[in-house]
Amino acid sequence: MSNNHDYYDYNDDHGKKSNMILYIIIGVISAIIIVGSGIFLYQKYNISSLNKKAENLVEIEEYDEAIKLYNELYSTTGDVEYKTKKNQLELKSEVKSIIESAKEQESKGEFVKAISFYMQIPREDSKNYKLAEGQIETLKSDVLRKANALIDSGNKSSASSYLYDYVSLIPDDKKAVELLKNVSGKSESEVKQVIISGNTKSNDSSSSSSALNAAHASARGISGTYQYITSSEANVRSSPSKSASVVTTLHRGSQVYVSDTYVESASRIWCRIDSGWISFNTMNNSIK
Repeated sequence: MSNNHDYYDYNDDHGKKSNMILYIIIGVISAIIIVGSGIFLYQKYNISSLNKKAENLVEIEEYDEAIKLYNELYSTTGDVEYKTKKNQLELKSEVKSIIESAKEQESKGEFVKAISFYMQIPREDSKNYKLAEGQIETLKSDVLRKANALIDSGNKSSASSYLYDYVSLIPDDKKAVELLKNVSGKSESEVKQVIISGNTKSNDSSSSSSALNAAHASARGISGTYQYITSSEANVRSSPSKSASVVTTLHRGSQVYVSDTYVESASRIWCRIDSGWISFNTMNNSIK
């Protein structure tokens, strides 16, 4: 009888210990779930807060600070959407800087230099590109007024030099070409020849440089975005070069993610996609 009592006492104690261990395990698991949920909710709140802060900075055009936040968000989450926004803002920041430089030159009366800055704004930024086009049209009149003022003051040499700089940028401005002919005493063919030779020398260092800067700005805007093939066929190559071997061919309408870019020249930007490198000209309607 005593042995049976001891047996029941042992089973009761063993059961209590088992239940206690079970309660401890359940408690630990519950604590882990609570802590984990808390961390998850905090991270989610922090990400949401950073994203909202970045959006507010974009609204007031504080692009550099917004870029830092989107870079932090991308590093934290790995979400390519944040990288895309960062790259788009880098392009906006570049354009904003160009516009500020153009306006600064404009305020100084350096209208030709202002035009050269406005000409650097890439077509991808359609809003500011249209703004730049309109501003260039306004500045054309300012250039002619300044040239005429120099002529009226008897400073024909400065007027001639000023007009040469201008028509090197805007060679199709007939009024400016005509005025240059009159003030320089040269024929139209001689003026055109000077413009051509001037373009050959200066365009390589200024206009070509501007075009290359615009290409780099475009490349930054493309990187980290999804693009569509607009040409009928597009060769994907093993490296960013037309001489590189063709890995595969994509067709019009195919969607690709551009993870990186390489600017070969002002007219050719290479895009890194999953299967290799592809020319951006196959994605911007340059090649049908």
